[in-house]
Amino acid sequence: MTIGIVASGTDAGAAVLDALLAAELFGRGAIGGFAVFAYVDADGDVQYLTTQQGGVSALGLCDECWRAEAAAVISSGPNRPEPLTQFLPASPAVGFVTGHRLPNSMGAEGVPLNCSVLDEIAFGQDPQSAVDRVLQRAAELDAGLIAMDLRGRIGLRNSTRVSRRDDLGVFQCSESGRSLAFMFNSIYGVGDLTQGIADIAWSRLLGMESRDVFVTLSRAVSLEPGSHDVVHINEHNEIERLETANPRLLDMNRRTTVVYLSASVKRADVVLGKAVTELYLNVEAGTVVPSLQRAQNIFVMRTEHD
Repeated sequence: MTIGIVASGTDAGAAVLDALLAAELFGRGAIGGFAVFAYVDADGDVQYLTTQQGGVSALGLCDECWRAEAAAVISSGPNRPEPLTQFLPASPAVGFVTGHRLPNSMGAEGVPLNCSVLDEIAFGQDPQSAVDRVLQRAAELDAGLIAMDLRGRIGLRNSTRVSRRDDLGVFQCSESGRSLAFMFNSIYGVGDLTQGIADIAWSRLLGMESRDVFVTLSRAVSLEPGSHDVVHINEHNEIERLETANPRLLDMNRRTTVVYLSASVKRADVVLGKAVTELYLNVEAGTVVPSLQRAQNIFVMRTEHD
């Protein structure tokens, strides 16, 4: 597994899902395949959504998923052993345990590590102590664990074995009744991938707009000639039309890069920022056609303010 995320607080579900989407857009590697999303619903029960392929776009999300005040996800490449929920055990009375690498590795006691952590919390340990106790007994197993109880307390740790890797990202923050944490490996991107994911997800928890903003192609739009590459968007951050300085793009009838890296993004002819990820979609007779997969219709705009 390559990424695990937890969050607690208002719109925690949205923060977790935004973090996973950010990882898929910013990163390359074993991402965008299987995913398990768990959340506490309005009745206090844990609900699961799973997919073997397609990542966050294929989870079949409902409105309640986004509004959930406690949520977690684990994701990686496609097609993992069933049942997928084995990778993210959860209890409505205890909390969630996610992680990366192989968090369901069997411990010496014959119990998966992630389930052992959930049991430790149920028996009274705080999440950090629970994770520490379990991984101290499993130093050379290939696992990183994140636990969060229903009070929003978080514990995380990599095993000694995983800690020796040089491809890790780790983030944890708790403030004013909000908590967010994630761990990943084997996801590669330009710039600080950890900070990029964290900025988007933490801003969602705070109810503030991030410096990095998702821009979506919701419908087919025209591709027009221009002196520079420009993405024109509306007040909902949806693409209205595209300009390209590449004359060859206008005649294409195939899948290609329609939003190029560093293209300007404008609303009402005012520059808002630039594209820091790209869109790769079908062009048909001068029209850009959206994909059936949501994530493939989204790029990230970096706004010009800090």
